[in-house]
Amino acid sequence: MDRIVPSRLGKKTEDWKELVPGLILSVAIALGAVFLGNLNAVASIVTMFFLTVYGTINLVAAFETLSGDSSWRPKFKIPWQINLLGGAGCIFAMFLINPVAGIIAVLGELILWMLLSRKKRREYGDDVRRGLYESLIRWALIKLARRPMSARNWRPHILVFVPDPLDHLDLIRFGNWFAQGRGVVTVCELIVGDLMTEKIEIESRRVTTQKLLDEEELVVFTEVDVVQNIVEGIASVAQANGMGALQSNTVLLGWPNKKERIVDFLNVMRRLETLNISLVIGRTRPRHLYRRKALERTIHIWWGGLQRNGDLMLLLAYLLTRNPEWRDATIKIMSIASNEMVKEQTEKNLEEMLPDIRIQAEPRVIIKSEDKSILEIIQEESANAEVVFMGLADPDKGDEMAYAERLERLAGDLPTVFFVKNSTLFVGELLESSNSADNSQPSP
Repeated sequence: MDRIVPSRLGKKTEDWKELVPGLILSVAIALGAVFLGNLNAVASIVTMFFLTVYGTINLVAAFETLSGDSSWRPKFKIPWQINLLGGAGCIFAMFLINPVAGIIAVLGELILWMLLSRKKRREYGDDVRRGLYESLIRWALIKLARRPMSARNWRPHILVFVPDPLDHLDLIRFGNWFAQGRGVVTVCELIVGDLMTEKIEIESRRVTTQKLLDEEELVVFTEVDVVQNIVEGIASVAQANGMGALQSNTVLLGWPNKKERIVDFLNVMRRLETLNISLVIGRTRPRHLYRRKALERTIHIWWGGLQRNGDLMLLLAYLLTRNPEWRDATIKIMSIASNEMVKEQTEKNLEEMLPDIRIQAEPRVIIKSEDKSILEIIQEESANAEVVFMGLADPDKGDEMAYAERLERLAGDLPTVFFVKNSTLFVGELLESSNSADNSQPSP
């Protein structure tokens, strides 16, 4: 007598349990058709079942062929167009025979598919959608590569570097707001170490991070990268991130605890500039993010200098206000003038530019008094602003530490501040202003 091993016995029992519900449903349908007492009705129901099965098989075969999955290896190779035509023909025939029965059959198929798709346990190869999505992505990337990038269709694809995603949720949230549901946001947990000597569970950490961000309802991608040092690591990951013509073009970094790290970020900025990747360094304070609606929410952009960062700062501020959480916020363009004549000229330039770029913002030009420094004016005017944008300059070699100290003083007690360095291919053109006014923007 043959001996049945426990594993095979368990498999047979499991298969039997899966067959029982289908068998019961088939018997119930057959008995229901018999009790109708009408052979024409029985014939119509049987026909609907056959057409539904044949149509579904044809549609699945078409989608499998389109997906290009390597596991799809049928003995009979039929063009997907014929499969798709056969599936559509079956559905059309169902409605010709009996429209009501056809609708019921289609709805029954949809309900059955929804119930089965909710099952947590999936058998190997049961879902053709992934392969179909990959084929669509490949097709879209090929089409995208043939379309030249311009200032008009530029959008931020943001790469957020964080040492610990849990401690930087607000920075990640701002990155998601800047992308405004249009750009691609990737959160990279950067680990300084040696990939060959240290045991770092990269995939486990990535899955944990993705789960955390999904729970926060942040639509972002995640990755974990191990680098030997921060400066070269950020530049290398930023250079390699993306696929085809869809590359990350903006790096978002959180505010470090030490000035030495700011110096590292300035060195990163120089490398990113050669790659045409913009840099944003942000310091967020969560207690300022969710004020009462009765209080006015303002976003300040400090305008001036010769670094040409203003178009990107204004674009980021505009994208921020396109999110539901920020639609009540007012954008204010702040500038400091040395005298009344400069003030009038700056106000004129801003008033001519804003209608042209179709962004609602309020210009405010302040005349610098002799008893106050620029730093004191910024701290005083933006103390109650929800978000403050300022430009980043490229300091001279050897002056990085002094510049880092200046950035810390500029950030001061401001609630949430972002320093922006525009390194895109379209510096000064992102807003498509036809105005010839000065669009060279603030730099600390």
